[in-house]
Amino acid sequence: MNENVQVFVEQFNESTIDCQKFCFMARGKEFQEEAVQKLVALKQQASDLKAELIASCDEQSANLLLSLEEAIEALCYELRMWIALKEDDPNSAWDCLISAQSAMLTAIQSHSAVSHLEGYVQRLHFLEKILFPPQTFLSPGIVIEESKCSICGEEYGECDHLKGKPYMGRICAKEITKAKIRECSLVEEPANRHARILRFTDGGITRDVMTWRIITETPNEIVSD
Repeated sequence: MNENVQVFVEQFNESTIDCQKFCFMARGKEFQEEAVQKLVALKQQASDLKAELIASCDEQSANLLLSLEEAIEALCYELRMWIALKEDDPNSAWDCLISAQSAMLTAIQSHSAVSHLEGYVQRLHFLEKILFPPQTFLSPGIVIEESKCSICGEEYGECDHLKGKPYMGRICAKEITKAKIRECSLVEEPANRHARILRFTDGGITRDVMTWRIITETPNEIVSD
């Protein structure tokens, strides 16, 4: 392994273990905010080192740094979730948790060196179940007319890149450039857990799904009582 990469891996392990002790509701918000700042700086270091590895065409090491970047991002999002809950903003907290889940899955996809962190993915899904009420999700039915590969820009399917796979420090994605929406369905297990029902109306009263608070709408703003 590249010597600089080895040094960073050791720093990653030390820093993430230190910050994980603040991933609890009881921890002081100020410590959680400080941990986020440290992790943001650590991720920047990872990005800078990854750029050097890409320049030297060291794909294996670049993919490892991508994996570490995403793991750092996941931990940042979890800490932000706890902060948002303390600020009485459960909708933002939900988005942070789902982003943490997504980042951690990308980390595991990017390099086998972090496969031992699968237990952290389970932890994040467990937090979803115990911290938030059940959600109703939406899933659009679309007809894809045009799409391209995020790695090479070619029409997706015409190149050798596969979505979800790492290539020189980047995850391949199928970028939809033209599509028609046919329907929108209610589903239990959506591809995108950010897509959910935010409010409902019953008996003339509109409530926030997450907080249960009554929502009063005006032309320019939404007020929760």
